[in-house]
Amino acid sequence: MAGRCPHLGLDGNRYQVVVVSNPRHRCYLHSQPERIGSAHQAEVCLTSGYRRCRRLRAAATADITTSTAASTATPVPDAPRYTELHKSQPRQKRVRRRWSATELVVAVLTMAILLACSFVGYVIAYRVQIGSGMGAASSVAQAPESSAVAPRPTLVPTFTPTPQPTAMQPAPETSTPEAIATATTPSAPTPIPEPALTFPTPAIRQPSNSPPTRLSIPTIGLDIPVLPVGVKTINDVGGSRVVWADVPNAGAFHETSAYPGNPGNTVINGHRDILGSVFRDLNKVDVGDEIRVYVGDVEYPYVVTERLIVPEAFASARQREENLRLIGYIPEERLTLITCTPIGLATHRLLVIAKPPESIAPATVGSETGN
Repeated sequence: MAGRCPHLGLDGNRYQVVVVSNPRHRCYLHSQPERIGSAHQAEVCLTSGYRRCRRLRAAATADITTSTAASTATPVPDAPRYTELHKSQPRQKRVRRRWSATELVVAVLTMAILLACSFVGYVIAYRVQIGSGMGAASSVAQAPESSAVAPRPTLVPTFTPTPQPTAMQPAPETSTPEAIATATTPSAPTPIPEPALTFPTPAIRQPSNSPPTRLSIPTIGLDIPVLPVGVKTINDVGGSRVVWADVPNAGAFHETSAYPGNPGNTVINGHRDILGSVFRDLNKVDVGDEIRVYVGDVEYPYVVTERLIVPEAFASARQREENLRLIGYIPEERLTLITCTPIGLATHRLLVIAKPPESIAPATVGSETGN
C-alpha cells in the first residue's frame, strides 16, 4: 500500500501488512518489534504522514548525535560498507578438490612425454652439431705432430747349438803299454747331428709413408674410400670444444694418427645414419673378424680384438679424458674405427679396435666389451 510506514509489519513477518488497523501489527524500527495502538496505526502508520511518528523522530535525532560524535573523533578513511562487513566475517578456507587416479596418470604421462621430447630434441641438436667424431685434445689443433714414425724391427729367431760332452774310447783287447797309453788318451768329440729347426718366415709389413686411402671389412660387406680430416671447434653445453671432423660417403682418417704399418694408433671415423651411413653395420663386427686397410694398392690386414661403447654426449670430464686416450698415441701398431651409437641419438661412441695378425697370440685373440 502506498504511503505507509516502511517499518510496519505483522507479528512474525515484518514484510506483510493489513490495509486496516490490526492488533497484530508491530513496529520494526528497533531490534525488538513493538506493539502499536489501533488509533496510531489509522492516523500515522497507515498514512503518508508516518514521518510525524515520535519513534521515527527519536531515531533520527539519535543518528544525528552519533554522526556528530563520530565526526569529532579521529578521522577514519572511508571504506565501502561491504568491505567492513567482509572483514568482520571469519575467512573461510578453500577446499581443494583431490585429483582422481585417471587425472593423476594422465598428468604423469604428459610430463614424461614432454621430458622425452625435450631430451630427444637436445640429443638431435647435439648429434647434428658434433657429427660422428669424438672429442680431440686442443693441442692437436694447435701443434699437430707428424704421424710418420720409424718402423718396428723384424725379429728373426736364432738357434745356438749346445756343446756335447767328450766320449772316452774303450781300450783294445791287447794290453801292451803302447796300446794302453793310446786307449787312455782322450779323442776328439764326435759331432751329433741336430734336428733341423724350421721357423715360418714372418710377412714383411712395410711401414707406410702416406695416409690410408681405402677400408674394407669383408664380414659386413664394407668397402669405402678413406680421406684425411682435421679438427673443428663446436659450442657445447660446457663451452667450446675441439672435435674431429667427418666426411660424407667415406671414412675420415684422423690426420695426426699413425699411418698403417707404423707403431701408433690409426684412427678412422664414419657416420651410421647420415651422409652415406658408411659405418651403419659396424656394430655387427665381431672379435676375430678381419679388417683390411689400403694405402694405394698396398694392403695392411688387421684382426679385431676389442669392441667398446663409451659415453660422449653426457660424459664426465674424466670419461672424456679416457675417450681421448683411446684414440690417442699408442706405442704398438693398432687400428681404431669410431662411429655413433645408438642410431638417431648418438649419445655414445662405438669403437672397434684391431691389431696386426702377427702381433696376436693364436690362443687369445682378445675379449669383446660392450654390445
